[in-house]
Amino acid sequence: MCTYCHRRPKFSGKEQCGQTCADKAKVACLLCKVRPKNRRYHFCGKTCKRIATKSTPLILEIPKDHTTYDMVENKFKSGWMTGSPPAITKIFKIIENEAFLQPYDAYRKRVGPKENYLYHGTKRQCQFGVSTTNLCASASCAICNILKTSFKVEVANPGGAFGQGIYSSSASSMAFGYCGAGGAMLLNKVVLGNSFQVNNSGIRNCPPGNDSVVYNAQGAYNQTIVYNNAAIRPVFLIMFQ
Repeated sequence: MCTYCHRRPKFSGKEQCGQTCADKAKVACLLCKVRPKNRRYHFCGKTCKRIATKSTPLILEIPKDHTTYDMVENKFKSGWMTGSPPAITKIFKIIENEAFLQPYDAYRKRVGPKENYLYHGTKRQCQFGVSTTNLCASASCAICNILKTSFKVEVANPGGAFGQGIYSSSASSMAFGYCGAGGAMLLNKVVLGNSFQVNNSGIRNCPPGNDSVVYNAQGAYNQTIVYNNAAIRPVFLIMFQ
């Protein structure tokens, strides 16, 4: 049956019964999938938002014909700086509750309102995002732990090129290099505040008066580092073949 109206059979080779339902499906609420999402938001209204946030940590798979899928995929491709990008198999919206967002919102209010959307590639030790949307219990599965608690500076590698911090990049190709076989990529919202621009790896922590360190800004090897847990939150999960 049509994945939008659930009343008529699918048109041959399509997920919907016809163009009308196909157009509606492109902007449907990611939870109920039967009503249009509220403009720039991902849900149709307060009821679906409340249901989703009660189930956090939660990811919702975004249909491939949805406008949000197109937006994330196009951003990923435009951020790929070297060679051809890998094929994306799935994109998920990460659902956040108030407790998850409150420290980020408070930090953003204090440091500055501008958000940057940056990539972080990481390892996966389970089938999360492939055959299940349930987080695993492994203390060493990076992706599941990030989605449970967000990023933690205290568990970051102290041997990083710019010290112990949370690393992300404007270049999706750079972040992909950290995924490893079967890894995953997160598209995150990041508050940079005052950024200290560097051209080498001599900096080991955030200089006084700054909130982040940026190397090779907007370049193929960009690394952006924040040293405060509240400065970053994952928004989308991207999976590959």
